[in-house]
Amino acid sequence: MKGFTVFAFIGIVLAAVAYPIISAQLPGSNIVYSVVSSTKRAEGIAADFAWKNGSQTVSFSDYTRGKIVLLNFWATWCGPCRREMPDLVTLSKEYAGKNVVVVGVALDQGDNALTQVQSFVDKYSIPFVTVYDGQQKIAEAYGRIPSIPTTFIIDKTGKIIQKIVGMQSKVQFETALKRVL
Repeated sequence: MKGFTVFAFIGIVLAAVAYPIISAQLPGSNIVYSVVSSTKRAEGIAADFAWKNGSQTVSFSDYTRGKIVLLNFWATWCGPCRREMPDLVTLSKEYAGKNVVVVGVALDQGDNALTQVQSFVDKYSIPFVTVYDGQQKIAEAYGRIPSIPTTFIIDKTGKIIQKIVGMQSKVQFETALKRVL
């Protein structure tokens, strides 16, 4: 009986350690990742950046390889960003099985910015990868984002197909995506 108790305790500890790592990799886990690096690429090609997922570093190029990407720069304080977010959530779910991914880049700044972004992502159940770019590393690599929301449509090879400045509807996003599907 004592062996069973020890075994059960070990199982609980392992589950407690593994759950955050596993759930962070599941769609809909609502984790906000902090950017750890950013690299500017050639003109017309998507810049690469990376974030930490537990102890693993994940690069944008690896995560999106072979997929069409809707890369959306936004902030919690931005009214148009907030209005288009439900459409982005819907699109990410509807296109998930079609080799299309949505990636959000939150540009909030300030002492509590990461907490605000995480609260926003939790409140609106944002299922797609959201990266916090408080130091504007990614924004700079994409040519300094002039206003938000700004969205890039990127094809399966990493080529930027379209840059969209301003709020878009679901229909407008779908029209842009269908050009590269």
